Amino acid sequence: MSNVIDELEVLDGYFDGDRFILRGINGHAIYGAYKADNMLSLARLIHDNEPFSFTIDKEKMIRIPRELNKRIKYELTMIADELSS
Repeated sequence: MSNVIDELEVLDGYFDGDRFILRGINGHAIYGAYKADNMLSLARLIHDNEPFSFTIDKEKMIRIPRELNKRIKYELTMIADELSS
């Protein structure tokens, strides 16, 4: 698990049993607990060349630069794989 954590560049968090506790994305504070299927679902929503943003609530939205889309998808999939093993 520590190898996966060490490889994260855009996502910040830690493993807690069968969940990943997300603490941040691209330097923005976000808190949530996700299982493997949640991570894979989120990865499927991100397309390489389309703008993407995380809507936190009606007042907060985090826009992700397109150049990070592939990296975020990779990290989400890597976390899901670790949770599934």
